[in-house]
Amino acid sequence: MQAFAGHLAGHPVAGQGPDPEGSSQLQTANSFAGHPAGHIAGHLANHLQTHKIAILALVAALLLLASHSLWLPSIGRLLVVSDPLQATDAIVVLAGGGRHRVAGGAELFHAGYAPWFIVTNSPLNTPGIRVSYAELMKTEAVWQGVPKDRILTAPGMVRTTYEEALAVRQLAEQRGLFSLTVVTDPFHTRRARWAFQDAFRGTGITVMVQPSESWYNADSWWQDRDTLRETWTEYLKWILYWIGYR
Repeated sequence: MQAFAGHLAGHPVAGQGPDPEGSSQLQTANSFAGHPAGHIAGHLANHLQTHKIAILALVAALLLLASHSLWLPSIGRLLVVSDPLQATDAIVVLAGGGRHRVAGGAELFHAGYAPWFIVTNSPLNTPGIRVSYAELMKTEAVWQGVPKDRILTAPGMVRTTYEEALAVRQLAEQRGLFSLTVVTDPFHTRRARWAFQDAFRGTGITVMVQPSESWYNADSWWQDRDTLRETWTEYLKWILYWIGYR
């Protein structure tokens, strides 16, 4: 009888060894006995809620992954704007891109959309090249069939799109130009529009933006390393522009 009572208590009695199972059961009972039923129910509810949130998050992630072809293109397309083509006083080819920007501007020039072709100048740190960036753009434009006497260079050295817009504004006001068509890469068009709108505010000069033919594909930007880099870099530049870095 004494041994039986000792077993229930979870303690060894004389002549008996330790009883881990009984001790564990007693500790569990004491643990629950020290907490009200409402506290236990609340703990279980919180545990279930955590699991529910994790399951919902997993389902949402799987749905996004399965439908990526529907929403990922929107991220690329948001970068791109294209104003209706119309005749303007000059075509402005922005610096920083490849030959396709100049080619796009030259195509519009040959189509009769403007009588002037404007380039800008930016720092060029390429070993072995001793001419300015503007001179390289002018040379490329001539190769594309634009007459040299129809090419204008905006004043100063520019390092950002906004500085470029200010330089073009100065030239436009000096030359009496009242409308411009800005040509740049597709992913750069929306930010370029913001920069020119801000720089030309109050001037009465109309600015249109046109994307050039480019390697950039907004509908599949995540499938190529270069377009992936340009897309996220452009969104980072959006943020910098919004916080005042121009």
